[in-house]
Amino acid sequence: MSNTIIGDMRDYPVQKQPCKTCPFEGFLPSQISAKNMRRYVENLMGQGQHICHSSNNTRVCRGGRNLQLKWLCDIGMLDEPTDEAFDKEVNKAMENKQS
Repeated sequence: MSNTIIGDMRDYPVQKQPCKTCPFEGFLPSQISAKNMRRYVENLMGQGQHICHSSNNTRVCRGGRNLQLKWLCDIGMLDEPTDEAFDKEVNKAMENKQS
């Protein structure tokens, strides 16, 4: 199963904290290949969300989201690296898409 969310990302809750084995920010990160890590990061940098492997694929990965928030803020797409700023911009983009 893919760790990429398909559909409206606003429908998925975000983990409150990175899980212990989060490959992005976990205390004991899962070991994944460099190829897969690159694929996951590239996805976060423009195509979607990463879902948490320890949430039965029902929540957005907190570690991946934190990485994404920092990057989006660094490139000027968000005013601050927060879920609220992210949701605001996603809602704006979805409204423009529907117009």
